[in-house]
Amino acid sequence: MATYLWAGASVPSMNLAYSPGHIAEENLERPLSAEEHAAFLPALLVGSRAGYHGAVAISKELTGDRRDAVLTALFAEVEALAGRLGAASVALLYTPAEHVAAYQAAWHRAVGPAGRGPVAAMLSAEAVLPAPGGEVSDRAAEAADRREWRRERRRYDDAVDRVETVRLSECVDVIAPLLGATQRKYGGPDTDADMHRYFASQVPALDAYSLVLLEFAGDDVVGFSLNYLWPDGVYVRAAGFERQAAAYSYFNLTMYRPRGLAAERGLPLVHLGAGTYGAKRARGAEPRWTAGLVRPPVDVPDELARAFAIDGSDYRQAVRTWGGPVPTIPSQQEGDHALSQVRSAGLAGQ
Repeated sequence: MATYLWAGASVPSMNLAYSPGHIAEENLERPLSAEEHAAFLPALLVGSRAGYHGAVAISKELTGDRRDAVLTALFAEVEALAGRLGAASVALLYTPAEHVAAYQAAWHRAVGPAGRGPVAAMLSAEAVLPAPGGEVSDRAAEAADRREWRRERRRYDDAVDRVETVRLSECVDVIAPLLGATQRKYGGPDTDADMHRYFASQVPALDAYSLVLLEFAGDDVVGFSLNYLWPDGVYVRAAGFERQAAAYSYFNLTMYRPRGLAAERGLPLVHLGAGTYGAKRARGAEPRWTAGLVRPPVDVPDELARAFAIDGSDYRQAVRTWGGPVPTIPSQQEGDHALSQVRSAGLAGQ
């Protein structure tokens, strides 16, 4: 299980989706004070710290009691590590919803009756686009055959000068300003230098798996998408565009052409990540639901602890886009240590 101790230092704005304080702030629909944010820090992030996908890597051969025992031991060590590092909170975020019950139960066993376990809620959805020839749902097959989809590809092909494919290490200087401008366009504070560091930090470990689609207008790069190839599919991780980019650049560089990359390599899926669900659904994507488990600080106020039992706004948006059936987290009642302890502390303080 990967771990990362985050003390609140500046990160790309999209990674604040992993900040417990920012999650609480969004769920409570009110700004948190600096002191309230600081109460969660440092935070021990487990499973992942970016990318909107986190889980426990565990062998499929482990089942039943053996799997439960391994999970319990892992979460016991997570809590021990949090203690050694002085972490105020622990968070396993954007984990597949089907694993949450097992993780939550193991975490509660690890801390015991006197300890504080995690608070769980639905958090988001990963949009997944089937590649041609893969397992395609009826909805995806219908979208793939739409005339609008073919028209968007045809208009882009007619308008674009050319698209080249390179490794990430070959284009960091070029694509960082494009992502920086795109982030700022939608309200992010990220500078071009922030985005340069963001991409450069990925090169040592991930360059061999990267394929960056670069859109050219003459000699200038006016659009890009960063893709990583993995055995289970193509992961579209970032995109940015200039105003001079051809019509339908976003859909072609983040959906249609990555789908072609997957088909060429025999990969089954294109992982489109979270957000912009309406556009992704209209082009054949299906949701994979994700949830979050957060173990709040021991002395956190009742209101802040309960914020992590509220389904996230990203999840609610995805539900509105795709509709049901959708997974839910069972109601957390008196038997759940995290909320029962918070409830007792809150009543004692009245």
